[in-house]
Amino acid sequence: MRSPPSSPKVSAPRVLKAVLDTQLILRGAASARPSITSKIFDAWGDGRFTLLVSEPILAEIQDVLSRPEVLRRLRMRSLEAGALIELLRRKSVLITPTVQVTRSRDPDDDKFLECAIAGGADYVVSADGDLLSLGDAQGIPIVDAPAFWQVLVGEARDQGLRPE
Repeated sequence: MRSPPSSPKVSAPRVLKAVLDTQLILRGAASARPSITSKIFDAWGDGRFTLLVSEPILAEIQDVLSRPEVLRRLRMRSLEAGALIELLRRKSVLITPTVQVTRSRDPDDDKFLECAIAGGADYVVSADGDLLSLGDAQGIPIVDAPAFWQVLVGEARDQGLRPE
């Protein structure tokens, strides 16, 4: 008696890995109206890409969210800020940087590059001119939010999904 033929193995589509800078995370999380950053944040929430973070990135986000003027500008309460930090800890992939990078004009930006390199990111997404001016970090493209959104739209189309 013959065994039934095995079904061909279909591999799941590879999910992109990205590091977002603090500004994009906060804008995306706090946006009350649809925007590129809110669409990117929602795409992460929907599992369309993996967000890589490190302790230094989380510490910067927490520091920024501890400033009352930032919370006012984002129209966010401290309870929501704490929930965002918890969400990032729970749903992101925590990376421990294994290399020290000193490429950005602003040394505070190097933590994003370190996380991307250690985590094998596909993209660093930033609104920061110092980071964007680098173009890439060890072959990892550094792009702005509209460019990354177009990548996500293309990925969705390639997988037969609705892009938005």
